[in-house]
Amino acid sequence: MRHLFTIGISTLVLFSCTPQKVDKAVAEQPETEVDAVRTMPEYAYTDSLLMGSHKVIYSITSQPDSTLQIVEDEDGTRYQESSWTLHITRDGQTLFSRSLSKANFKSQLPEDFQKLGIMDGLRFHHAEDGKLYFSTCVSFPDSDMSCPFVLTIGPDGSYTITPDTSDPDEDELPPTQQAENDGV
Repeated sequence: MRHLFTIGISTLVLFSCTPQKVDKAVAEQPETEVDAVRTMPEYAYTDSLLMGSHKVIYSITSQPDSTLQIVEDEDGTRYQESSWTLHITRDGQTLFSRSLSKANFKSQLPEDFQKLGIMDGLRFHHAEDGKLYFSTCVSFPDSDMSCPFVLTIGPDGSYTITPDTSDPDEDELPPTQQAENDGV
């Protein structure tokens, strides 16, 4: 009886240590990032300027926003949209404070940018006649395809968003506008 018990245990140990047949299709699949979603880096920038006798301070921040759409490109790479916040004070009083995303431009975007684009930046451009002009765009992630816009903030805090029809190769401001921004 003792031999039977030993043989039984030995058989059990032998079968439990023997390699089991594994489904090769599953075992050889490399790890993929099917569920991974790329996010744009967080961004924060603050600067100031003088508009006549008024000191204007603006802050631009950006962070991935899980309440916004996830965009998938033609290769299947997924991107989380970010929200961009612009906060402007004039002489210490809030002039403008708003979060922006692709949704703010949607009615002005071609259908492919509505579906596959993300808001890809916001930067101060210039000040003129009491108005502040900011450049922004909606682009396909990780590409140079974009729809540029101008965000104009009026002296009363009102704003408009219009397509930017200026020459994209023209990075420099006209000399009069550049002079307004120097020395701030």
